[in-house]
Amino acid sequence: MSLISRGLEEAGIPSVIVSVMEPLSSPSRPPRQLIRKLNIGATLGRPGDADTQRETLRRMVALLSSADAPGAVDRDA
Repeated sequence: MSLISRGLEEAGIPSVIVSVMEPLSSPSRPPRQLIRKLNIGATLGRPGDADTQRETLRRMVALLSSADAPGAVDRDA
């Protein structure tokens, strides 16, 4: 996904990847990434967990609008 994200950015399309495994996503240097402490397969949140899903999407949009340089990262505390 990191490589796809980089390709989109080169084409002028801003992107954010959501990862639950930073050691796998970070080495390929995605332009923007949101690191969540969630389960593999539920990177936006568990099925039916609308609050977590909305929070993930809100943070993705915030990262898109606030990142001023490639390599921006937002991590769960």
